[in-house]
Amino acid sequence: MTGAGAAPGLVMLLGLACAGAALGRLLRLPMWPITGSILGAATAPLLGLGGVAPPGWWSTAGQLLVGAGVGSMVGRNFFASVRRVSLPGTVVVLAIITVGAGIGVTLAVTGVLTPTTALLGSVPGGVGEMVAATAGLGGDSGLVAGMHLIRLVVVLSALPWLLRWARLRQGEGE
Repeated sequence: MTGAGAAPGLVMLLGLACAGAALGRLLRLPMWPITGSILGAATAPLLGLGGVAPPGWWSTAGQLLVGAGVGSMVGRNFFASVRRVSLPGTVVVLAIITVGAGIGVTLAVTGVLTPTTALLGSVPGGVGEMVAATAGLGGDSGLVAGMHLIRLVVVLSALPWLLRWARLRQGEGE
């Protein structure tokens, strides 16, 4: 749907996303703006109320806002910090990609998912970018979005406990 006919659908989509984010905040969902808005926006098609794809510039605008927010937090010691963690960071990223790709290949070889959906749903990456890549390659972009949403919710839900455990372990070592 494009043009003026898409306007009511886009208003509904944005309203549901905002309502989902507000509910996510009340429920203390991890990363409530993203997880809540995804769940909110997904309610229309899941309930059979129809759905509408947002225009491409929405994704670009969102990425620009995120980039501006992240860039504004860079301080004078940024490059020194990056240099200090570049080796362990690279090892961690390569390990995560290897495990994710291995799981993706396993899901594809066993016939659980198509190769495109399995790999792009199993490796880390930005939800928007992975979903867009999946759509461009003919995979199931909705399933990949769901896989990444599950990953985000699980990781962000586990982080408070992992941080508490790490802080306790660090205290034991002193």
